[in-house]
Amino acid sequence: MSIKLTPRNLFFVVLAACILASVLWYTLRFQARQQQISLLQSDLDAAQARVAVLRSNAQQLPALREEVAKLKVEQDEFLAALPQTARYYSVLDEIRLNAAAAGATMSSFSVTNGNATNLPGGVRPINLAVNVSGTFGQLFQLLRSVETMSRFTNVNNVSLQLPQATSFDPKLEGTLALTVYTFDPAQASPTSTGTSPQAPNTAPAAPAPAGGTQ
Repeated sequence: MSIKLTPRNLFFVVLAACILASVLWYTLRFQARQQQISLLQSDLDAAQARVAVLRSNAQQLPALREEVAKLKVEQDEFLAALPQTARYYSVLDEIRLNAAAAGATMSSFSVTNGNATNLPGGVRPINLAVNVSGTFGQLFQLLRSVETMSRFTNVNNVSLQLPQATSFDPKLEGTLALTVYTFDPAQASPTSTGTSPQAPNTAPAAPAPAGGTQ
């Protein structure tokens, strides 16, 4: 049994088939392609942002190299100015002279090795405990002179004791805890001979825009 369609019904059948095919194409092909283009555009934007950062870093490399060279010179000058480890007693002589100038007395001292963590190679901290005596004004003047006598000496702690009050300005006993930074050339690590990173001749080119047909 055959069904004979009129031209009008045949038109609607063909129209429905075209609409169905269009819906399937939009769902399966067009939307998938649009999502792929969106992902590629996101990747392109991220790559362009990365290129901008790299170009900015490349422009800053010459200034950074100059700053590193300047800091290296300053470090070498600092290490050269540090007293030799074997001559740290010169600091004690200076403290003794400052004590005498202030009217105080340096009676004794003790020496221990300090913690050399996070210090340049060859730099050795030495902890000094200096026992002094004098009036409060004398010890205060001595402390001020010790704080300003050298940038290579830190005052860590000051303790004062009053043996016996015999006047309104009694003689005090005190201990100055100091850290003296010295330099030992024998323990200095050799200077690294590695070269600093070179800037690229040209900045990275931006990726080509993602193409594609819909």
